Amino acid sequence: MFENGTLSFSMWNETQRGKRHEEILAAVVRLFIATGVPVGSKAVAEHLSEPLSSATIRNVMAELEEAGYLVQPHISAGRVPTDRAYRLYVDRMMQAARLGSETRQFIDHFLGGESDAPEKLMARTSLLLSQVSHNVGVVLGPPLEGKVLEQIKFVKLPGGRVLAVIVSKPDVLENRVIHLGEDFAQEELDRAAEFLNGEFRGWSLRAVRLEIFNRLEQMKVFCDRLVSTVATLFQWGAFGGEEPGTLYVEGTDTLLGQPDFGAPEAIKGLLKAFEEKVKVVKVLNACLETSSSGVWTLIGGENSASEMRHCAVIVAPYRYHNRIVGALGVVGPTRMEYERAITAVDYVAHVCSKLLSAD
Repeated sequence: MFENGTLSFSMWNETQRGKRHEEILAAVVRLFIATGVPVGSKAVAEHLSEPLSSATIRNVMAELEEAGYLVQPHISAGRVPTDRAYRLYVDRMMQAARLGSETRQFIDHFLGGESDAPEKLMARTSLLLSQVSHNVGVVLGPPLEGKVLEQIKFVKLPGGRVLAVIVSKPDVLENRVIHLGEDFAQEELDRAAEFLNGEFRGWSLRAVRLEIFNRLEQMKVFCDRLVSTVATLFQWGAFGGEEPGTLYVEGTDTLLGQPDFGAPEAIKGLLKAFEEKVKVVKVLNACLETSSSGVWTLIGGENSASEMRHCAVIVAPYRYHNRIVGALGVVGPTRMEYERAITAVDYVAHVCSKLLSAD
C-alpha cells in the first residue's frame, strides 16, 4: 500500500484495504468542504458504507497523514485534507454531478437575454460565474490576433502613424494606432486593406500574421511592395502580438473574511493579483495551451503564482464555431465544492460558446 513513504494507488481498487483508505479519505474531504472544521473519526464513521470502529478509522487517517494526504492542525483536533488529497479527490473520487434544472434555467436566462456585444457578454459571464459558484468569476476574452478577420481598414494619421480599424468575429470593432518607422501614402494603405480583406477574410489574425511573413520570406530577392507594406503593419503591432485578451473579474469581495486564506497578508496578495491581472491571465492562458476540451483544475501549490497557492482554479475553454477563443472559470479556496463548481463552469462555457457562435 505504501511506496517511498507515500500511498501507492496503482492497485487502488484491488484490495479491501485500498477501498477502505479511499472511502475514508473521500469522507474527510467531503466533510471538510461542507463544514470547514477539522474532521474526526466519529464524523467519518457516520459516512461509511460499512461500520468501522473509531480506532480503525483513526489508524487509517494516521496512515493518510503520513502519506501526505491529511494534516492535523492541533494534537486534539481532527484532520484536514492537503492539496494532494484534493487533487486525488478531483481526479478519482468525485461523484458525478449535474446542475439542477433551476440553476441551468438561471444561467440560460442570465446569459440568453437580449443579444449583446461580446464584451458585454464576457462581463455578464464573469458576474454569473461568481453568483453561481459563490467564488470569484473570471473570463479571459479572445486576444486580438486570435480573432477571426471580417474586415480591416487603414487610415493615415500625422506623425508617421496609422489607424487600423479592425472588424473581427464575433462582431467586435477595435481601433489600433500603429506608430510606424516609415511613411506610407493613403493609397498604399488602401491597397493593403483591400489585399487583406480579399485574401484572408475568415482567417485568425494570428494565422494571417504567419502567412504574411512566410510569403515575405519566400519572395526573398523579389520583394513585392504590397506584401512588404502589410508585413510592416503587422510588425509594428497592429494585430496584438503577444498582447493577451481582456480579463473580466467579478466577486473578489467573496474572498474577504474567508478563514481559508489565513493571514490578512494572504488575502491582500490575492486581491492584488486580481487587480494587476497579469498572473491570473497567465493561469488562464496556460489552460488554453494545455486543455483542448473539458474543464481544467489547478489546486493550491499547483498554481505558479505564489499569491494563488491557497486557491483552487477551475477553468474551461469557450468557443466560436468550434474554435477555442478564450477561457472562463472560477477562483476560490481549495475547500471548494468541486462537483458543483466544475459542472457549473462546464455548462456556462457551453452556453457562452453557443451564444457567441449564433448567427
